Amino acid sequence: MKKIYSLLKKMFRRILKKQAAIETDPFAELEKRGLKIAASSKKIMHSPWGIDRTFPWLIEIGEGCLISTNVVIMAHDASTALPTGYTKIGRVSIGNHVFIGQGSTILCGVSIGDNAVIGAHSLVNKDVPANCVYGGNPAKYICTFEEYRKKKEKELKNVPVFDLNWAYWSRQASMEERDQMSEQMKDSKVAYIKSDIDAIR
Repeated sequence: MKKIYSLLKKMFRRILKKQAAIETDPFAELEKRGLKIAASSKKIMHSPWGIDRTFPWLIEIGEGCLISTNVVIMAHDASTALPTGYTKIGRVSIGNHVFIGQGSTILCGVSIGDNAVIGAHSLVNKDVPANCVYGGNPAKYICTFEEYRKKKEKELKNVPVFDLNWAYWSRQASMEERDQMSEQMKDSKVAYIKSDIDAIR
């Protein structure tokens, strides 16, 4: 009985130690298995849970990437197993300063160039060149990064702008401040809040 207790105790300690490491750095386990991700991207990526856990060593994520919630990055495609007896695998390369919108899926064998923007809920099954905006299912070219930037800068001049960053608004703002924000947005429906992106560029 003592041996069983001792064994269970050791197993429990290992699990707690592993859990503590994951909570401190949720990317640690994937990096141990070969994931290449820049430190600046780890700071602003919402969660690593959508990164392919089977083949993480085939995935590379560059500097200053903002990867939103529920994004899936796949380095394998098991749909080929039934017809061929083999699973397709492929490298995934995400360049520097890339934005990937909420709920998007990046399939194996895809490269996304620097300064690209991927719209929410996009399915990226082909390479995306640098300095481009893509979106849809499957993702298609929408405009250049520069055209997108100019359009949004023009929009900034016609809607409310709040200089406190998103983290403040989501975690610290008082109900009075939130009500004031909502009131200021009645006519425009949208507004802009300060981003922390400059800190990692």
